[in-house]
Amino acid sequence: MGELSIQLTLTSKFPWGYPLRFELQPFCFLDPTMSSSPFEIFRRNLKPLMVLLTLLALFAFVVLPALDTYLRRGGGSNSDPVVAEYDGVTLTQSRVARTTQQHRAVVGFLSDLGQETIRRGGVPQVPGFQYDQESGQIQSIGIDANPSEEATINTMRFYSEAKKAGFQLDDTMVRTWLSRYTDGLLSDNEIGSMLMQFTKNQMGPIQLYEQLRMHLLADLYQRSAMVGLMNGRLPVSTPLAQWRNFLKTNQSATINAYGVLVEEYIDQTDESPSKSQITEVYEAGKDLLAYPNDQDPEPKFRRPDSAKIEYLVADLNEFVEREKAKLSDEQIRAEYERRLAGGDFQLPVEEAEEAANELEAMETEAAAEENAEPAEEEAPAAETEEPAAEEMTEEAAEAETETEPASEETSEPSTEETPAEETSTEETSTEDSASEENAEEPAAEDSSMIRSRDEAVQLVALQEDDDADNEAADAEETNAEAADDDMELGDGLDLGDEPAETKPQPFEDVRDQIATEMVSETARQKLDQTITEAYGLMRDYFSEMAVHEGNVAVGVSDESDAPKRPDLKAIADQKGLGYGTTGLVNRVSIGDDPIGESYGLGQSLQRRGAPYYAMMFGAAMQDGSSIPSQPEFSPQRSVDLENAKSYVSWKTEDIEAYTPELDEVRDEVILAIRTQEARNLAQKAAEGIAEAVGQGKKLADAIPKGKEANLHTDLGPFTWLNMVGMMQTSLGNVPELNAVGNEFMQSVFSTEVGSVKVAPNAPQSVYYVVQPIEFQPEVEQLREQFSQPQQRFMAQLIGDDGATNIIRGFFETVNERTDFEMKVGDDR
Repeated sequence: MGELSIQLTLTSKFPWGYPLRFELQPFCFLDPTMSSSPFEIFRRNLKPLMVLLTLLALFAFVVLPALDTYLRRGGGSNSDPVVAEYDGVTLTQSRVARTTQQHRAVVGFLSDLGQETIRRGGVPQVPGFQYDQESGQIQSIGIDANPSEEATINTMRFYSEAKKAGFQLDDTMVRTWLSRYTDGLLSDNEIGSMLMQFTKNQMGPIQLYEQLRMHLLADLYQRSAMVGLMNGRLPVSTPLAQWRNFLKTNQSATINAYGVLVEEYIDQTDESPSKSQITEVYEAGKDLLAYPNDQDPEPKFRRPDSAKIEYLVADLNEFVEREKAKLSDEQIRAEYERRLAGGDFQLPVEEAEEAANELEAMETEAAAEENAEPAEEEAPAAETEEPAAEEMTEEAAEAETETEPASEETSEPSTEETPAEETSTEETSTEDSASEENAEEPAAEDSSMIRSRDEAVQLVALQEDDDADNEAADAEETNAEAADDDMELGDGLDLGDEPAETKPQPFEDVRDQIATEMVSETARQKLDQTITEAYGLMRDYFSEMAVHEGNVAVGVSDESDAPKRPDLKAIADQKGLGYGTTGLVNRVSIGDDPIGESYGLGQSLQRRGAPYYAMMFGAAMQDGSSIPSQPEFSPQRSVDLENAKSYVSWKTEDIEAYTPELDEVRDEVILAIRTQEARNLAQKAAEGIAEAVGQGKKLADAIPKGKEANLHTDLGPFTWLNMVGMMQTSLGNVPELNAVGNEFMQSVFSTEVGSVKVAPNAPQSVYYVVQPIEFQPEVEQLREQFSQPQQRFMAQLIGDDGATNIIRGFFETVNERTDFEMKVGDDR
């Protein structure tokens, strides 16, 4: 018999400073005389146990989550990272995010405020406001309407520069701006009330004024740098710049070109560059992201964020076929009869006959291929039938020929004896011919009938009797009035036309269509249900892993307690889905996989979600929002609408962007050095060919033997730029050549016909010897077109490189003066 006595002493930091002492009363083991019921033990030690359980609950539900969050953020070292620095000012992620959120709220509020002003009969009277009366949409609100982190950083630093330059805007001036924005139709109280209602009491006038002050001054500072360079939103360009832009989009060239490949000269370069060269090239490119198929010739060695991806795919067509297999012919035929009774599957007789003939011909061809020998035996019989048909046709033709002279002979005597009978006979024959034509062409216009009656009237007018003439005139007037009435009635509707005769489509022709339509909705529902179930399994695993990692971080559990990862391959086999994996891919190379063509689920039917690469690797979107990169095993759904496929996928391995050490990329650095040396050799070779052509040789005769495949003749015509929209252009396309760029186009369109010049492609992997052979149209015609105001306006939209360079230089000077450094989006 033993006794157990437990005494707990807890030192508290409560104000009273006394320690808390809890003593568990002794109890006895193996003593039948004493109560050993657990309830008795709990009753004796009720207070200390309740305090202990309360402390454990507080630790589990308050301390542990906070500790987990702290550890996930790297122990607090990166809880609020710095995203930008300028002029000694540090912008943190939280500050930029908060300001961006306020900017987004102000943009929405000003849009609603502008609509309310217009509804009351006013128009905002502030610079930059634009309203489209046709669509009823506000196009510009007077400040930047595209919130984003990058825009917020630029706004804050230009606001700082504006204040240093002496620009000021107090609350009174901001209030005046708001009054002009509302056209004086809304009071300050009404504006404040609308603001509180729109932002759900998250913003007040103070925050609104500060946002407006910051954006207005930042915009003023930027516009001050563009005085004389921009006309509103349009770039100011000189007449010469407009003429050059016009030529880029309207003048086309046809050329001959010979390509000198850089890779053919790499073997002629030094295999062992000096250490100083290697170090210099590595340092220049170690912080530049290297993506596959990059067209920039500059060496890049930084590795982008990449991942291995595993996914399930559901093909809607496969689900439809499975559901169609469950239908019986009786069900499909019953649906066919129901829809046929409702007027479906009706075709004009001619189209139905053509479709039947095509189907019969296809069946005949198929049968002929399968039974070639029986078809050959039946051929003589078919040949025997054809002459019989020909004989019948000939007999019918002869009968018609014999009938025509007989009728002519009969009509001649009747003409001599009784002119009145001639008239009636001719009328009857005319009517008969008209009825025959109508029988052959049931869809003829009423005008043909009117024309037949007019001809009959003209025949009656041949009589010499005055009464007959009068009757003919009356009949002619009557017919003319009837024709006019018919024309008036027929202007809108062809009242004389009868509906075309239709014929139902055969069941076999529409069987597959009917079955598909019967099961399409069911197939979509089952597909969505299957993908949702798979997504749920994957989401559960992700949640369980998050809890497990938190427990491991605080030492509550270890790796052996990890939840079991779902076997997606087995799930795919069980649910009838497709399964796939990728190697190590990044935001560019994922486009080579079918899943890279999918998009995220949109917020509405008219708007699809983000591209797949943005979903998985993160990106800044055009609407100002940003998408974070997905962690490992976080499932994401996406759809490929063009191919009717739905995906659910996750990363199984995630590697953040990093800069490799020199030893890791030494071979790449050496190849970059040798490639640059090979470019010099290839350029010299191309210049040698160009020099030979300049001395009188033909381009085809100046190229080395065995390199005829690299000579391209009569390429084009193509233009320097293609207009693809307002203020949007794309580089002209020469599909026979490899990735030509602006330098290539500059060489082509600045060289006279017959002359030659050397120009590299965009990645400088090929040096072309180009020889223009024709420019179209003629310069005189181009000048005549350029004289039109519309053409000059379109040329102005392209902009002026000189003005663009001045603006770029201004902002680069500001960046250097303020030591501006952007630390957000480096890997995007």
